[in-house]
Amino acid sequence: MTRFLHITDLHVSAPETDDPGRQTDTVASLDRLLDIATRLDPRPDFIVASGDLTNIGDRASYDLVAARFAALDIPVAMTLGNHDRRDGWHAAFPDHPAAPDGPVDHDMVQAGVHIIALDSSVPGKVAGALDAAQLERAQDMLARHPDLPKLIAVHHPPRIDPDEPLPWATLDADSTEKLAALLKGHNVLAILSGHIHLNRVALWNGIPLVVTMGQQSTVDLTRTDAMAVVEGTGFAICDLLPGGPRITFAPLETGRLIKEIPVERLRAFS
Repeated sequence: MTRFLHITDLHVSAPETDDPGRQTDTVASLDRLLDIATRLDPRPDFIVASGDLTNIGDRASYDLVAARFAALDIPVAMTLGNHDRRDGWHAAFPDHPAAPDGPVDHDMVQAGVHIIALDSSVPGKVAGALDAAQLERAQDMLARHPDLPKLIAVHHPPRIDPDEPLPWATLDADSTEKLAALLKGHNVLAILSGHIHLNRVALWNGIPLVVTMGQQSTVDLTRTDAMAVVEGTGFAICDLLPGGPRITFAPLETGRLIKEIPVERLRAFS
């Protein structure tokens, strides 16, 4: 079994960063998350971080993220979201070929899975898009490792509803259509996205689209009069099983313990 974690929307602001939009202690959330990752059994083979790594794109926050990931003995595939800044990311991760300020698109193979990370951030915009050069690069990456299943990481989820009332919440319609055409015929296990701070799974052209709430906040979906941003953090534990991918959303907050059932007893249930 291959196991990986999907994390997103870290929104890290280093302690020394003057961030007027700092809402929660996202550094503590990241530390708690990475500690959990190292203690999971079975241990994750890799982690996918699908954007908004920092809240304002400053160098100090990227340096903090880079140091945390470097200390982790689990590979991390990452890309950027609308809160990120490409120049800041490249300064902290200087070996990317698109330096000093190009899109953070790349691919890697981990545990028999071909991971393709696409940078849907558009400088100065909330909405997401993939330009012509990125789509050409994606086509080249998709052609590599034809024998391996693929995961696509992109911060803005593809647009499922053509009448999407909040167009900033997804990739634009043109990028969505062209990405769909590129992925057709490939063995794509899932698309991993963030941006909207919700846990959600949908099928997009037959591909599981997994959106995870992230490590900053979530949204109260029972409110219909406004978008109410509330406390809530989490990540997804993803297991690739013979029958297909299994996605389990896990909260970071520890709730009140009601009872404990030992593992041996659980296994004895019929």
